[in-house]
Amino acid sequence: MKLEELLFTRISGADFGSVKLAQFDGKPGVFFGPCPEDTDRGWTDARQYPRISYGLDLRGDPDRQTAGTLYVDVWCTEDGPAPEDIEPTIRAVLCGVIMAPEEDAPCSFSWQASQTFRSSRETVVEKVIGVTVTFDMYAFPEQITSDPDPVLAMQKYFRENYPEITIIGRADLPDFTEPSEEHPAVYCRLESYELGLEYRTVAWLEGTVICHIFAPGASSRARWIRAIVDDLSRRGEVIMMDTSPMFLRSIRADTTLDPLVHGQIHLKKATWGILKNPPYHHGINHIHTND
Repeated sequence: MKLEELLFTRISGADFGSVKLAQFDGKPGVFFGPCPEDTDRGWTDARQYPRISYGLDLRGDPDRQTAGTLYVDVWCTEDGPAPEDIEPTIRAVLCGVIMAPEEDAPCSFSWQASQTFRSSRETVVEKVIGVTVTFDMYAFPEQITSDPDPVLAMQKYFRENYPEITIIGRADLPDFTEPSEEHPAVYCRLESYELGLEYRTVAWLEGTVICHIFAPGASSRARWIRAIVDDLSRRGEVIMMDTSPMFLRSIRADTTLDPLVHGQIHLKKATWGILKNPPYHHGINHIHTND
């Protein structure tokens, strides 16, 4: 499914408790873009409220390739359920979940603000009120390049040593991933790298690999971060796909950093080698021999 379809599935399938959304063509009144007119015959029993509409503003991001803002509008009437009864559920079903749209990078949303409004639209006897819930969107693009690849090496490390952790970036990621305390998620990316020492047979690269750890609650994330950092510190290296080592010379962890934005584990001065191509030798031509 595309991202707007994933959002529809997530919002329309939410449990709003005693609040029942209006129905349009037999489905919950959740719309990507503008809502249909109140006079549209698709409304079941002529009831148009409460209903929800949402829109996406996407933009390019040099670090994450894609970022954006999600706006969710909850529309109610003064004599019906209050927007404040629906808004907490909207936040609950959209925050903390990783979505994997077709032909696009996985992404997640972070709540930023909720602002009430009074609409100029009015029904025959009621005034329309609502709340706009704003989320920031962060994408998780695949960063695997060529072998030996430090990101692929870290994914291999987590796959072999922490099978309970979901790796963001794998091909078989489901539509929705909800990290839990027992089954967190991780996203690895290469922030920067440069040429370090250089020898005749190998060139050593130094870079910073960042790991984003996702688990509900600060204490849960802190426990996982501590366990991973302690294990990496004891190892001092991660074996890459070509069986060569990537040396970990500096590890910095900060449990207060936002897992969506900054990542909490920074493997600074991670060092890996690239074998140089054998030197080119000119062929021997025009050989003459005397018997």
